[in-house]
Amino acid sequence: MTDCACLSAGPRMPDIVDERHIGCDKTDGRFADVTLRRCSRCWRLWLKYFVEYEFYTAAGRWAETPIDEAAAITMMPEAAPAFLDRAEFYIYGGSHFGHAGRRSSGPIWWW
Repeated sequence: MTDCACLSAGPRMPDIVDERHIGCDKTDGRFADVTLRRCSRCWRLWLKYFVEYEFYTAAGRWAETPIDEAAAITMMPEAAPAFLDRAEFYIYGGSHFGHAGRRSSGPIWWW
């Protein structure tokens, strides 16, 4: 399936069939959670990067993009931001933005 709803909003519960934690990216004190998630509708694999600054109100932010199986196998938490920056597109959102997800592309400056 090429035109799955996850392509405009990312995979959402209950459509996530599998989620695997890759690790924590401690770069620049972000302590970001990096996970792989699979959409149950189209089986597309997504890389998600989530950052939350607990000392700020509404500071949660995340971005996710499709990732192929080969790249997912070798993905390290510290490499996730660069992968998102180079992606054709990504979905981003969180309490920092006040929305549940919008599509964008290009370098991510708001970490």
